[in-house]
Amino acid sequence: MKNFWLSLVWVCALAISANANAGVVYDIQNNKLVGANGIDINGELYSVTFGDSCSSMYGGCNSSLFDFTTQQGAVSALTALFAQVLVDNVNVNGTVYNFDFRPELVQSCNRGGFCEMWVPYQVSGSSVTSAWWVNTSGNDYVGSNAWTGAYSYGNGMDYMAFTNWEKMSANEIPEPASLVLVALGVAGLGFTRFKSKAA
Repeated sequence: MKNFWLSLVWVCALAISANANAGVVYDIQNNKLVGANGIDINGELYSVTFGDSCSSMYGGCNSSLFDFTTQQGAVSALTALFAQVLVDNVNVNGTVYNFDFRPELVQSCNRGGFCEMWVPYQVSGSSVTSAWWVNTSGNDYVGSNAWTGAYSYGNGMDYMAFTNWEKMSANEIPEPASLVLVALGVAGLGFTRFKSKAA
């Protein structure tokens, strides 16, 4: 009986730890990836949406709306995007998406085979500096970590997506499921009761 209770506590603890880090949640609309949340960047959780240009994504390319304001921050965001979001075999409501092999499944990316992903991080005058990497159906690669262009660069281009990042607040972070917590509580009560009978 002792092994049963220890096993139950172990399973509940494992379920809670797995559920507490629920992972990336994808926002799919009309079979296009328009955004995702729960992306871990240096221990902080972020959400991302995709659009045409810095100007359209950040209210006229307003740098006060940037979550990443350095090249290092932009590169960290792109690294997380490619490792956690733009991956293959993603199951959303029973449909499997291959965002790495088919980059055109991302909003603003309508040309098959490749799409540039941009993270703006610095404004100077009427120009914005961004890091951009290329998601391809083959090998992904770095385009540039410091490219400077006009705010509206990207408008109407079917092979690039600007990303808008937002840090998730504590109340947006998924918590363990109630059923698992109840199961852990019942296991604890049972263990306490078993221990008191043994004494």
